[in-house]
Amino acid sequence: MIGFMKRYTFFTDNVNRWLIGILLVVCIYAIFLINLQVGWIYGLVASFFPILLFFVFWILKKPYWSYALLFIVNYIISGVTRYIPIQGGIVMDVLIVLTFISLIIKSTYESVQWKRCLNSLLLLALIWLIYCVLELFNPEVVSRVAWVATARSVAIYFFVVAVLTPIIFYKFKDLKKVLFAWSLLTLLAVLKALGQKVLGFDPAENYWLYVSGGATTHIIYSGTRFFSFFTDAANFGSGMGMSMIVFTIVAYHQNKKWAKIYFLIVALAAGYGLLISGTRSALAVPFAGLAMYILISKNNKAITGGLIVLIGAFIFLNFTYIGQGNQYIRRMRSAFNSEDASFQVRLSNQAKIKTYMADKPFGVGIGLGGGKAKRYAPNAFMSQIPTDSWFVMIWVETGIVGLLIHLSIQLFIVVYGAYICMFKIKNKELKGITSALIAGIFGMLVSSYGNEIFTQLPNGIVICMCQAFIFIALKYDKELENIDQTKSNYELPA
Repeated sequence: MIGFMKRYTFFTDNVNRWLIGILLVVCIYAIFLINLQVGWIYGLVASFFPILLFFVFWILKKPYWSYALLFIVNYIISGVTRYIPIQGGIVMDVLIVLTFISLIIKSTYESVQWKRCLNSLLLLALIWLIYCVLELFNPEVVSRVAWVATARSVAIYFFVVAVLTPIIFYKFKDLKKVLFAWSLLTLLAVLKALGQKVLGFDPAENYWLYVSGGATTHIIYSGTRFFSFFTDAANFGSGMGMSMIVFTIVAYHQNKKWAKIYFLIVALAAGYGLLISGTRSALAVPFAGLAMYILISKNNKAITGGLIVLIGAFIFLNFTYIGQGNQYIRRMRSAFNSEDASFQVRLSNQAKIKTYMADKPFGVGIGLGGGKAKRYAPNAFMSQIPTDSWFVMIWVETGIVGLLIHLSIQLFIVVYGAYICMFKIKNKELKGITSALIAGIFGMLVSSYGNEIFTQLPNGIVICMCQAFIFIALKYDKELENIDQTKSNYELPA
């Protein structure tokens, strides 16, 4: 059987090489004809086609890099769509399909361990996906097109990531690679926001601000809110808040000095990004995340240090006026003011929603809550009232039943993660990284009460991937235990 597989692989590899060679010859000939008959500009554009073709072939043969590319593209695609007229969601869908096709192709000549994805998270994701599919039959739904446009971020990506992550990123080194890639993307996001602050907005960003209406929430009385290449400042600020708490904890648990310094720099940069985003609700991410870490760390030094930072930051923002001259500190400090006008407006809107939703236990339908619903149901009652909260949006679109299911799933993930961190994981570095992911997820959950950021690109897929890593952490722990055992077996006796 092994001999047959080797011959089959040799045959398929040679066929692939011949196919690529033939296609390249055909492409070169076509480019030559285009240059002669149409012009060199069209020929130049066409010359990129062989590169694209080669790239697709490469991706189809390498599911690992296909999925890694999906993670990277997810982080920057919202910014790219400001400059190139493409749909970010469609790009993500194409990469997801390519990744699955790549896995299927790989399974024809090499064993793919599909069963790796069979865990509790997949069951939870499937339950939520089924409920969201059933929302298509909700009698309150006035547009099913809204479901098609919105369901991918609400439910489909959660299920897809729960399937793909354990299959492709099944080794501990894969988790560390993703963390490193995430740290680089965080630095890139902060650099872009810093460029906006120092150099000003470029034409595409000015168009979004002053033509598409972004200026109403980003150029305000308290100053400019910077958004980097994210969808908006709230999304950017919350994402930086998650990076800040995750990489602070990761830095604390690194053994190598350079790694400690590097991840601490990333955390500080993310904190600066949070500050200049001007997003008050994003403060909940590091505050709630640090509180969660203190609760599950079982480390006296970490608990003491965390409490000092948490209490000190709270006192600084809530009971002092230090730095009040700085517009960003002043805006962040207003997050602790319960009499804030925008907060009162949100409470008023929620009171109206509560009355309207009293007889709608399954909601009004996915995609039909808040301002985005005006595209599909411009005259509907819920299209006129901003939800201003991820949990309120879930309540409106899937009803109190959907909200309870969703909250139960998210709380189960956090509680399960806390349990394995406190009592099951043995490797110290893995325990620290897992606790960092739990802290980041919990912080984003708390912050989502103030903004609809929980599943927005790029934060949605980052959160889903963090959740998947938590559910395969025990397998990583077993892998590391086996490695340590192997090393000890090779140690020479004293």
